[in-house]
Amino acid sequence: QTILCLPRSFEYSQKNAVLVPAAALGVGGIMVFWLRSRHKIKTIEMGDGWWGSGERPLKGKEDESIRPFKIETSDKEIEDLHRRLEQARYTPPLEGAAFHYGFNSNYLRKVVAYWRNQFDWRKQVEVLNKYPHFRTTIEGIDIHFIHVKPSYVPHGRAVQPLLMVHGWPGSFYEFYKIIPLLTEPAGHGLNEGDVVFEVICPSIPGYGFSEAPHQKGFDTIATARIFHKLMNRLGFKQYYVQGGDWGSRITTNMAQMLPQSVKGLHVNLVFINKQGLRRMISVMLGAYVPWLVGLTREDVRRTYPFMQKNIYDLLRESGYLHIQATKPDTAGCGLNDSPVGLAAYILEKFSTWTDKSFLHQDDGGLESKYSLDELLTNVMIYWVTSSIVSSMRFYKENFSKVPDLAVHDRVGVYVPTGIAAFPQEIVHTPRVWAKQNFKNIITYTYMPRGGHFAAFEEPKLLAQDIMHFVRKVEQL
Repeated sequence: QTILCLPRSFEYSQKNAVLVPAAALGVGGIMVFWLRSRHKIKTIEMGDGWWGSGERPLKGKEDESIRPFKIETSDKEIEDLHRRLEQARYTPPLEGAAFHYGFNSNYLRKVVAYWRNQFDWRKQVEVLNKYPHFRTTIEGIDIHFIHVKPSYVPHGRAVQPLLMVHGWPGSFYEFYKIIPLLTEPAGHGLNEGDVVFEVICPSIPGYGFSEAPHQKGFDTIATARIFHKLMNRLGFKQYYVQGGDWGSRITTNMAQMLPQSVKGLHVNLVFINKQGLRRMISVMLGAYVPWLVGLTREDVRRTYPFMQKNIYDLLRESGYLHIQATKPDTAGCGLNDSPVGLAAYILEKFSTWTDKSFLHQDDGGLESKYSLDELLTNVMIYWVTSSIVSSMRFYKENFSKVPDLAVHDRVGVYVPTGIAAFPQEIVHTPRVWAKQNFKNIITYTYMPRGGHFAAFEEPKLLAQDIMHFVRKVEQL
């Protein structure tokens, strides 16, 4: 019987010899696939869109030509502006109100008087046209951008393409002071490194000289896709991107969408929607044992008292956001009709977002950081293009979704990232919090001064930080 069982046991052991390794191989394969899928970088799907008027044409390719563009004005445009400025009505401010109730109308009278009698729009149009402007049609709408190349590049030095994106209520003009520092660093005392840029500054669709979308749903992801298409159309396969305000969200989406194209992402405002228990513990312990939750002394100084700086101050400064995220067209129609109302609405942000303490000043501290010519030029870009309403709609398109369901909140940022944290920014995001979204932070700089409009207010500080970041990325 033992002898009869031998062939069967031999047959069984033969089966085991085949099945066990096969099973192990299968399980091992599943484990490898699982591990690889865990480390596979999630991205935002590129997709496609159509924002032109009516239905997308079924036939015919979109005109991909890049057309030179020039800003122009006319006697009629200036006469209409002057007439409206002369007919403005004002409400006297409360005594001692400064900027606590919004733009102080006594100071507004002075701004309007300067605007009417001394501001030279024709001269400012010449200033705006000093850089090359272009337009090109993408997804059915005309996209405006400036493209500035260095006039001289030393032998052996690589020129890095850099896309810089503005926010609200700014414009491409915010970058006019930083562009020469980036394209001609040696001529501005920034020759300590080997980094030179060619700079592309587009106008967000619906802002300034970029055509407004004609369809609903145009958000930062659609903008990111269009700007990728723009850079590709200009012949760039890889490039750096930089932004603050909406520009920060747009360039972050660009890094999430095509990480292989974005060599590095630099932002001066960090958007983080994730809260949760971990953040709550960090906030609660941070004021007492900051080292335990990864906060530095500077983080503590900028973040606490938490309720004051992150709740009360934010509520005070975000009333506009609620209007624009719900019924932008209602408030917008008044601003689009009145240059004085438009200036008050926009310039109030250039006061308190530059420095919170400017609330206590009768003139909002505006001329301590900017000239009236600079401020009014930015306002004029909105006025002459009638773009205030379409710029305000951008808030509704981006806040119409539940935050937890927004795709960009579920996708990490894996490209090399640089963060410039300016002390007067509306909110401060410590590095340890930023790391939840930005997985590859190369530089994080506590900037010594400056607020929300960094490129406009502190161009040299921002240029130095961008160069420092890019130099480090190029050495990786």
